[in-house]
Amino acid sequence: MEGNAYITAIIASTFYLVASLRLIRLSRRTRERPELLLGLYFALSGLYYLGYNLPSLVGIDSWSLPIGMAIEWIYMIGVVPYLFFIRSVFRRDDAWAGWLVGVCSAVMLLGMTEATATGRVVRVRDNPWVIMGWLGYTAPCIWIGCEAMLCRRGANKRARIGLCPPIVANRYLLLALFGGFQVLACFADLYWAHDKAGGETVSMLSDALLGGTEIASVMLLWLAFFPPRSYQNWIAERAVILPTPMGE
Repeated sequence: MEGNAYITAIIASTFYLVASLRLIRLSRRTRERPELLLGLYFALSGLYYLGYNLPSLVGIDSWSLPIGMAIEWIYMIGVVPYLFFIRSVFRRDDAWAGWLVGVCSAVMLLGMTEATATGRVVRVRDNPWVIMGWLGYTAPCIWIGCEAMLCRRGANKRARIGLCPPIVANRYLLLALFGGFQVLACFADLYWAHDKAGGETVSMLSDALLGGTEIASVMLLWLAFFPPRSYQNWIAERAVILPTPMGE
């Protein structure tokens, strides 16, 4: 990563770490498990972005491979509480959701174990095990987007007749958008890894796509969990102005 790539990665890391602190503090107040699980995922994601820049920032490029492997493991470990977060929020009592959590976790573990053993963590072109790990952390991003969209439809109908606060219905929309941008980030990550496999540096486009989609994801989730008063007022006013569609 060079130039603007450092800036985007540091911004993404900062957003993730600050959001994780807010979520973990919120979990201590509410004593609820979902906030803690998501806070852990954000904390490890922030360390992941920070770690990628560490070798170049402090002048220890010779350590880039072992540090790169370590932070890949940090991120994969962080996806596990993310999976449990999705299940606890949307599918707590569904057995298939537990199986999906287990399958995704096992796929990531197998992929990263083989990639680490061969020292080809980001060499997508000659290591299909990297793709296996990628599938393991892309699946929950698709999952949360789909679940949030399903919940949003019901929340919107209830909000129109006063049975659900508009900000709650909007939160599901933000979560769905978060999942969508996370999926885009996963594909940007795959593109970045493919680009990296072709040389020692990556293009500005690869870095911009990866950093931009991650930053957008965190900003959406920040609005979902910590909406400023002005945003809450805007959602409430918009809900009053919008007419109820015929037939609903």
